[in-house]
Amino acid sequence: MYTQPLYRFSCTAILLLVITVATAQVKLAVLPSKTVVQLTETFQLQFVVEGTNEVDEFIPPAFHNFEKIGGYDKTTGVTWVNGSLTEYVTYTVTLRPKTKGRLSIEPATVKASGKIVTSLGLVIFVKPAAEQAVAEERPDYYLLPNETFKEKITKNLFVKATIDKQRCYVGEPVLATFKLFTRLDSESKIVKRPSLNGFSVVDMEQPESGNFSKEMVNGKMYNCYLIRKVQLFPLQSGELTIEPVEVENLVRLIKAKVRSTKETSTWLDAVMDKMKEAEIESAGTIEERVVLKSDELKVKVLDVPEKNKPESFNGAVGTFTMETALLNNRIAANDNATLRIVIKGKGNLPMITAPVVKWPSGVDSFDARLTENLDKQHAPISGSKTFDIPFSVTQTGTFVVPAIQFSYFDEATKTYHTLKSDTLQLQVTAAVKRKTPVFEQAVLEDEGTPRWVWVASVGSIILVLMIAVLLIQAKRTKKETAVVTPLTEDNPIPEIAKTSIENFLQPAADTINSTHKKQFYTMLMQGMQDYMIDRYKLEAQAVNTLSTVSLLKQQQLMDEAEQYQQIMSTCELAVFSPVELNDDREELLHAANNLLQQIETKHSV
Repeated sequence: MYTQPLYRFSCTAILLLVITVATAQVKLAVLPSKTVVQLTETFQLQFVVEGTNEVDEFIPPAFHNFEKIGGYDKTTGVTWVNGSLTEYVTYTVTLRPKTKGRLSIEPATVKASGKIVTSLGLVIFVKPAAEQAVAEERPDYYLLPNETFKEKITKNLFVKATIDKQRCYVGEPVLATFKLFTRLDSESKIVKRPSLNGFSVVDMEQPESGNFSKEMVNGKMYNCYLIRKVQLFPLQSGELTIEPVEVENLVRLIKAKVRSTKETSTWLDAVMDKMKEAEIESAGTIEERVVLKSDELKVKVLDVPEKNKPESFNGAVGTFTMETALLNNRIAANDNATLRIVIKGKGNLPMITAPVVKWPSGVDSFDARLTENLDKQHAPISGSKTFDIPFSVTQTGTFVVPAIQFSYFDEATKTYHTLKSDTLQLQVTAAVKRKTPVFEQAVLEDEGTPRWVWVASVGSIILVLMIAVLLIQAKRTKKETAVVTPLTEDNPIPEIAKTSIENFLQPAADTINSTHKKQFYTMLMQGMQDYMIDRYKLEAQAVNTLSTVSLLKQQQLMDEAEQYQQIMSTCELAVFSPVELNDDREELLHAANNLLQQIETKHSV
């Protein structure tokens, strides 16, 4: 009677053991896009490290018989296999053989999780270039007989969006890439940008106009244009949607008629023969506009665990260190000292705010000054944030800055960590007495000057004063109609006028109809940055979109921060995208003006 439960228990235990061992093992596999290639053909080689998302060192093989095209494309991700979570890192490279025959590729090696793992070797068979290879590279801008326009587009032009993970925690970065793949003669422009609601967005690699790379898809080589590459930091839990990007393409195809004299010829033979004989008849160029869009993507976002969550946790996700120091260890009472807190590491650094300092009584502290040094070109973002907090102490003696705590969640180990600084000592001396200038009255000493001289001098002075009073009175009488407004509380001394919002945005307004379309977006970004520098007294060299958004959030202007980021992202995309952006510039300028008006109103309160 106990046989069946015991059997189930044994199976469950064995299954759990297998899963545990599988997740603990690090494996390295080599996956070629094809093992038989032509001499002039390119193919992709992918090295997949399973069981980890952190590789200490990747040592690729020496490709003696192959030409390496470009560098390695590194991606990380997580997959669910039979209900278990498997992390992976991939390194992808494009190769072209230098010679024909049986070519060997040596094993690769990785160092990960304290282990050294080596892959198996690989053999690629390279055949001489033949007509078949030429057929694969035939000109795709010809619309051949028995070929429809729709079929041509489907096979040779598409937009693709990818993400490196489909499941993450709030604050954990998701890498999203949007690309246009084409083998046709076409002109493209973005008509709808992907909606990234629920994410804080950091642009990484900026697309360069006109530049493209070569990528192999299903054995065919495409020109690949980068539309956008961003890191997305989820701000809330739940299922978040990355909406499609839509690109309008003007496609040109040449409709060709081929008159073949060989009944048994293939279409390629016929085309080649007629090209040699200059007998291809063109029925004209076909132009059609086609709107393509990427797939809609879903990301499942989990809340960070409530269990063991530290009191000092404020949303930091990644791995970090903390340093604290006093910039001056000795001050006079009521003078200013500065506490410096430096957070270093990788993760959601743009979203990290200054740690809370529990100041004792007798201390006046002020808003922290922020300095950022971030590397946005790699995922996750790495670098440092420095918070300089000015404060003053009223009492003399040895003042102790209490220990500061900073907590973060490590998504890799799914654990919380709390960093705690040492206490810092500050010597506070007596307040410095400020000397007040003393103006002494000159004393006239009697050196025997005759009395009549003094009387005459005093009388002359009185006479001059009386004449001056009479002249002033006469002048006032002539100006009886003049109105003098007294300086009262209702009529204070006017302040120096601030630069208006319109002045900051005027350069953008002047270029709104410019033939150089990117100039408008550049001027709009500059105007908005100049406004923030002026109103918040910021250092120009330290101002960027991330730091400004962080500043607005510290001021509790959450909606304004999101609007600011959206406008700046739109401008950056328009400036750097290789395809034209179909945006309403007047509407964008109006939105920027309204946003700055909102910030102005709340900043002056």
